[in-house]
Amino acid sequence: MNPMLSIAVRAARAAGNVITRNMDRIDRLNIEVKGRNDFVSQVDRQAEEKIIEELRQYYPDHAILAEESGLSQHSSDYQWIIDPLDGTTNFLHGFPQFSVSIGLLHGNKLEVAVVFDPLKNEMFTAARGEGAQLNERKIRVTPQKGLDGALIGTGFPFRHPQHLDAYLESFRAIHTQAAGRSEERRVGQ
Repeated sequence: MNPMLSIAVRAARAAGNVITRNMDRIDRLNIEVKGRNDFVSQVDRQAEEKIIEELRQYYPDHAILAEESGLSQHSSDYQWIIDPLDGTTNFLHGFPQFSVSIGLLHGNKLEVAVVFDPLKNEMFTAARGEGAQLNERKIRVTPQKGLDGALIGTGFPFRHPQHLDAYLESFRAIHTQAAGRSEERRVGQ
């Protein structure tokens, strides 16, 4: 495995441990409002600290852009990008859909990336030129060539409600073609 990817995986697992240890104490967490429908908890900050600690141990001169602490003062061609608890709102509501996200830029190119779901123990990884993996098994995209029969996942940005009509119109345009409608069909039809 790419050495930088290995360190990102290690950092993601450490952050995942922080998150899962706090799952049963959500009601006792300190939570701040950063903006409309945008929250940060002490778990976000602790997970971010753990990631930075791991990265600094091996790459002390790399720059870091982290969601909660911002941009480090290091000047480097390498920059780690961190979202320590991607899906904070879901976490705070006890909805089990969140992850740890870490990427590494070299210049303007993404070199390695990790998305770790600590509840499912699913580690998605990718390295430039090496493809993507889920728990160390190669994954591929579907050969699907268009929307007809394609499976889509949706999410609507919540921070800019003024764009909701545009999002809904886009969804309406693709919904009728996508395979997500297959749930409405009965077996054998």
